[in-house]
Amino acid sequence: MSVLPAKKGRPKKQLYALSGLMAGNFCYALFIFWLTPEDSQLTTFIQMALIALTSALAFMVFYRYNKREMEMKKVVEDLSANDKLTGLPNRAKFSQVLHDQIGTGANHNPFALMLLDIDRFKELNTILGYKAADKLLLEFGARLTNYCQNKNNCARLSGNEFAVIVPYDGSGPDLETQMHRLFASLYKPYICDDKAVDITMSGGIALFPDDDLAANQLAKDAELALLRAKAQGHNTIFCYEETADEKIHEFQLLSHDMDRALREGEFKLFFQPQFSFDSGDQIGFEALIRWEHPEKGLVSPADFIPLAEKNGMIVPISEFVLMEACKTAATWVNPLRVGVNLSPVQFQQIDVAELTERALRETGLAPDRLELEVTESLFINISDGTADMLRRIQILGVSIALDDFGTGYSSLNYLNNFPFNKLKIDRSFVKDLAFDNGAMAIISAVIGMAKSLEMRITAEGIDNPEVMEILKIAGCHEAQGFLLGKPRDIREVPGIEMDAPQKALTA
Repeated sequence: MSVLPAKKGRPKKQLYALSGLMAGNFCYALFIFWLTPEDSQLTTFIQMALIALTSALAFMVFYRYNKREMEMKKVVEDLSANDKLTGLPNRAKFSQVLHDQIGTGANHNPFALMLLDIDRFKELNTILGYKAADKLLLEFGARLTNYCQNKNNCARLSGNEFAVIVPYDGSGPDLETQMHRLFASLYKPYICDDKAVDITMSGGIALFPDDDLAANQLAKDAELALLRAKAQGHNTIFCYEETADEKIHEFQLLSHDMDRALREGEFKLFFQPQFSFDSGDQIGFEALIRWEHPEKGLVSPADFIPLAEKNGMIVPISEFVLMEACKTAATWVNPLRVGVNLSPVQFQQIDVAELTERALRETGLAPDRLELEVTESLFINISDGTADMLRRIQILGVSIALDDFGTGYSSLNYLNNFPFNKLKIDRSFVKDLAFDNGAMAIISAVIGMAKSLEMRITAEGIDNPEVMEILKIAGCHEAQGFLLGKPRDIREVPGIEMDAPQKALTA
């Protein structure tokens, strides 16, 4: 049985054709009967009656068969258009409802399109079990239907994402009233297996006709508002805002482009020099990733690294950085050190110590020329596995530096438990050093503490000679910043790394 839209009218056409054929046969039989001699008309009449009876039976059988086929088709269409669990319209049907709502609104009767996402639903599935969680979804859908009265004005779009059309009179107070009515129902406790369960929701709202007149664009606006609400945390509802949500959309596009960028070599390494305060010699580089996007140009790591940590691309990207940095440093004539940043996400998903050992083995870089930089966020709820990886990395002979010190989870406990080789003072303290006594006091305390723990200290973000001189007097060991050298692609602009003698630093 076919349910293709193109063949929707086929049974009716066949029925009409059969009816026409029967009528034609009847007229033809009457004509033959009229031509037949009177003595043979009885036999002819009996034959015609049999033909008419057979045709009638065929008509009845065909009609009943096609009626059943059309009923079955309607059932299949209803099943394909509605969610099996809640009975609400699915995404495809709701999209058509939204188009119809806008298409029939010649006078632009206003309404709000709201997308709702039940927060932490995966956790609820685990805690309650799938059957109880399904009951919650079923009750959630029933409450939406009860609010809307017309079931077609709400839908289940995916696992825990729902949509609802909220009519209002176009004024802010009325919209607020309608939302209060909706949430008063949805936020009541849900009874699952005799247990009361409270939920929170994230939501995105787009207004018709204020935000958009096209159904597809209105749905997109609501989706962007929902994404912004989820990015802010839980239990948050946002209305669409063009500037803020276009930024979210831009980040989405970047997130989708990352896999392609890695395959097609759009990620590049730039290297920023590091110098010794004592000798003035360059002692190494920090490897910094850059994204040369074919349409957006050079994308800042501040924009794409947080996205990569959310979408999981940080693991292959960080592996690329480590392998590429080690491979590049292994070609240098001057055996300078190279620093590489690691993400806390890597420690959660892979064996970083094994990756480091493989990078050294495959590139031939000496372990004492590699320095891995970790941030303080790694030590929030640190696991035994992470601690073990850090110790195994140090056993390889690789240095570990604590980057951006003072900007995150600052605790002296982990400094005592993990013997870092270096502590890097964040640029936020360095940039105000010349005129901020508080920054100077913090840096002096950090330098004194690091020296007592036998750690070397690097100051980042040095942009002027005065700050550099202050840091030198304070006892800082190493310097890094635009004053000394900007990050560059050393393949295109080779420098000291390819020269045997070292350059002196001038303050």
